[in-house]
Amino acid sequence: MKTVDARGKVCPVPLIMTKKALMEPDPANGILVLIDNETSVKNVTRFLQDNGMKVQTELKDAVFHLFVNKPERISENVQVEEYCQVETPVKSNVVVAIQRNRLGDGAEELGSILMKAFVNTLPEISVSPKTVVFLNSGVYLALNGSPVIESLKKLEERKVEILVCGTCLDYYEQKQNLGVGKVSNMYDILERLTQASSVIYP
Repeated sequence: MKTVDARGKVCPVPLIMTKKALMEPDPANGILVLIDNETSVKNVTRFLQDNGMKVQTELKDAVFHLFVNKPERISENVQVEEYCQVETPVKSNVVVAIQRNRLGDGAEELGSILMKAFVNTLPEISVSPKTVVFLNSGVYLALNGSPVIESLKKLEERKVEILVCGTCLDYYEQKQNLGVGKVSNMYDILERLTQASSVIYP
């Protein structure tokens, strides 16, 4: 069985890889397509079914396994782009206000671990917050070298607003080390908090 490893790929790449595998000689032994996002699973499944193939899907360790037992040869002229539908993310008016660089009371080391997990999970949830605010020692999470800086950059790429307290940065003498977001003031931060449908204080 030929394996098409499309993990980490977004549309239209999984579709193109699947089509390429179906264009190769003698695909009759079957094809296994590995995908790790639901949107591409839906797109590839629809593409295969529209071209007369039956697909069996299993989810194992957060990876979708698409089994095509009797694949058909696909012509080079078949267009896959029309199957590339990207789901529009649901927008929210939730503000996450992070006031320190650790989560909860108790052991500081545990609190740091929990806060890291909290922030790194934000880009993975189905509905992203509208704004993430950093106050007091929470501003350290938005600095260069922070263990969550890449996750915050992902949020910013997805148009999540990131506001970092300028007074706090000045107090800790860290303004020059800001790695993500926008230096903000208390007026703008209060505007976001008062206009939010809900505020999460981790």
